[in-house]
Amino acid sequence: MESEDTRDKEDTIECEIGCGTILKRDHSGICCSQGHNICPDCAPNMLADIFVTPESKIPVKCVYCNVELDSIQVERQLSQEELSIYMMHYSIKRIDPAIDKVMNCPMCNYFEVWDISSTSNFFYCQGEGCKKGSCSICFETFDVPSSFVVSEKQYKEMQKGMLKHYKCYEYQEMKKDWDKAIERGTKRFCPTCGVGGIKDDACLKMNCKCRILWCYFCGKREDKVDKKNPKGNFYQHCVDWKDNPKRCPVYLYELASVDPRWHSSNRKFNREFFHKLLTYREIRKFFKKYTKEQFQNLCDAIPSVANHGYDLEEAMTMDIELIKR
Repeated sequence: MESEDTRDKEDTIECEIGCGTILKRDHSGICCSQGHNICPDCAPNMLADIFVTPESKIPVKCVYCNVELDSIQVERQLSQEELSIYMMHYSIKRIDPAIDKVMNCPMCNYFEVWDISSTSNFFYCQGEGCKKGSCSICFETFDVPSSFVVSEKQYKEMQKGMLKHYKCYEYQEMKKDWDKAIERGTKRFCPTCGVGGIKDDACLKMNCKCRILWCYFCGKREDKVDKKNPKGNFYQHCVDWKDNPKRCPVYLYELASVDPRWHSSNRKFNREFFHKLLTYREIRKFFKKYTKEQFQNLCDAIPSVANHGYDLEEAMTMDIELIKR
């Protein structure tokens, strides 16, 4: 017969973010259909990122497995202002999933649906009491002149605000390439359907919702990976991985047995280190296309890129081999 203590332990889980919070299974945070749990304290911080580019991040998906989250769970984490923005984008996507040019003011709830072919990066808010302008590339706001005739003082103010965002338009393709490089480094994507996410602490075998098995470490489909027995199951790909450079371990912590850069027990460290190596690989590819001077110009034009937080010198010089056998 189960004791009450045993039942209590089985009825609790830990927050996936790593804050250490122990949760009841009926907690008020977020739990995706694949069982990834985010506590009520971490959930709002996790969701804050969607309001930078809500047109591309709503409906909201689990950061670990990319499964769409239950809208009710998302809604209860949001402030009233966030909720109105969320519901607007969520409703539009439900009416027509093809719409992906929903432009909204970063200062209020006003939004417009633009033609997908529109190339302008200037958004002019018509919301009562706001009337701000903003850049759809860097998301900074600026004051909009009240008429076409402006004084010298107003023109100087425009140079500090509105006019500088012509540079954003000039560098928008480079910014897209930078953003893609960082995303490819911080996530892994299914080689069949392209769904991306970050794995939990389980094994490296990924079972995608498109019903394809693939290896999180090398990124290949089960039918494309090297196996000891070509007709065997996925784990034949993990046999003799220490000696065969075409094969991968079952768990990241196993790498510590051949490569001292990895940790034998700290799974969070291993996951972060793995994505650090992947990100540095992508940054190197980026700098094969662009010069350091071009990237500096991008940083000067778009502050959010300048604040990327990566050590570029380390990225260009660090040994980025995944396994040093």
